[in-house]
Amino acid sequence: MNNDSQKIVIAKNFAKLHEAPFALWTPDKDYLSEDDRYLTVYDNLIMGVYGDCYGVNAEYDEAGDLINEATEFEVEVDQFESTNDHNAMFCFEITSEVTGASKFIEDHGRHGNW
Repeated sequence: MNNDSQKIVIAKNFAKLHEAPFALWTPDKDYLSEDDRYLTVYDNLIMGVYGDCYGVNAEYDEAGDLINEATEFEVEVDQFESTNDHNAMFCFEITSEVTGASKFIEDHGRHGNW
């Protein structure tokens, strides 16, 4: 799983793809720091709040059972949210030890079970 600094970088890169100011589309609550706001965005990103989060490099057997968890993910940023008025694909990577989190993300994104 990514450490907090990696999660913040991913969230900041995701925020750069959006036309609306960051504070308008993030949860409206009191944060201890701006980093806490970015960590919330990261959590929402992988949980599918901003669109389905798909694992692009997961491997499945013929029965559709997961063999290898995905480490690379993508979320589509819709045209109306994008800075360039086109759909954009945001890609990011989950690194380090296998925790089951990427399997959870992949299974829910793959089957639309949010």
